[in-house]
Amino acid sequence: MNSTYATAITNWFTSRWQRGPRVHIAPTARHLPVQVPDDVRGLFYRGEVHVVAQQMPDTLAQTLVHEAVGHYGMRKWLGAEWPTFMRAIQNGAKSGDMGLRQLQTHIRQTYVDDAGSYQLSARGEADEICAYTAEELICFQTGTLRPDKAWQKAFLATRGRLIREGLLLEGSVSREELEGALFLAAKHMEGWPWMQAQGRISKFLELCGNILGMAPKFDPLKRPPTYLENMELLRRADKQVQDKEDRKALFEIFIGVLGLAGLIGGVLVFFFSFFGR
Repeated sequence: MNSTYATAITNWFTSRWQRGPRVHIAPTARHLPVQVPDDVRGLFYRGEVHVVAQQMPDTLAQTLVHEAVGHYGMRKWLGAEWPTFMRAIQNGAKSGDMGLRQLQTHIRQTYVDDAGSYQLSARGEADEICAYTAEELICFQTGTLRPDKAWQKAFLATRGRLIREGLLLEGSVSREELEGALFLAAKHMEGWPWMQAQGRISKFLELCGNILGMAPKFDPLKRPPTYLENMELLRRADKQVQDKEDRKALFEIFIGVLGLAGLIGGVLVFFFSFFGR
């Protein structure tokens, strides 16, 4: 396929994106900004997407969403939480999620050098799992990502983020949750009225902290606490509650003593005033 036809297909897809990346059409893989093998179909490089024109229309569309939604869109939608989400994908694969494991196997067979050595880090592998999942969700008739039960999976993605970010726990992502996250990332690129999830969750936690008077500084890149650290936090929280109860008890005793002293004083005043006549 020539560059003109590739540009027309790309323009049809990108016309829906109000927050999409800049897309470049390369006639061949040799025209990409970095040296890559001749069979490379596209590239996400320095925040921009490069697509090779010499491929079939359906694979060009898959390459476009692979790079634009799977790599660029997820980074933009997740914001600072993106590294945590990548770890959660790896946790999901380790826990035995078949959808993630199948993609992981394919990626580990694909990204090897001539000597057979695997080229990706754990984060890079999770990033590619995102991108290959995006390829499988594309609807060629509408030019959008349309997973089955899209809004149900979007709910799973939102709930998972609230758990991971709100509780700062090291969670895992399932294939269904990943599809929901990609769906929301694509909608964010299309200009739907989504705030970045990071902003929504941070504002929610800040509001809760202000109401409770304990607003901790939220850092999405902070390592989730270990089991022992969680136990220590619980111990400190219990001690704070116990200290508060002790102070309340002392205050009640103090008020009781004052009340008793007032009662005795009143009785004495009444006694002396009555018999002093």
